[in-house]
Amino acid sequence: MLVKIEDGFYLNSIHIIAVHVSKNMITQNFSIDIEYTPHNYKANGTYHKKCETKAEADIFLQSLHQQIAKV
Repeated sequence: MLVKIEDGFYLNSIHIIAVHVSKNMITQNFSIDIEYTPHNYKANGTYHKKCETKAEADIFLQSLHQQIAKV
């Protein structure tokens, strides 16, 4: 099943390997990295998203989780 990451960028849910979330303690921004396999198991790709607030990061992660849970 396709998961919408952002407008024009979709991933097949079985290709998502990991989601990494980190917080920059100086700027208080959140970074979300989605690691995925684009077309074969030997290649990896990373989608990077920066969120200015915790609420923005929460909304993005909840939306991602809801889409993946539909599978």
